[in-house]
Amino acid sequence: MKLVRVILSEEAEEAYRHLNEHSEESKIERSILNSIKKKVELIKVNPHYGDPIAKKLIPADYREL
Repeated sequence: MKLVRVILSEEAEEAYRHLNEHSEESKIERSILNSIKKKVELIKVNPHYGDPIAKKLIPADYREL
């Protein structure tokens, strides 16, 4: 099986860290964090998960060539 990495943008990474820090005390943060983790696992198992988007429609800030 091919190794799949999920890379977050800076903003998403910051939000993810915030959720990790506050998930113990807040049920909402814990729920959001669990949802994100499930989606990451789905993407790792099936990299073609979701709707395809043409590369030209992806903002340059999110593209890594």
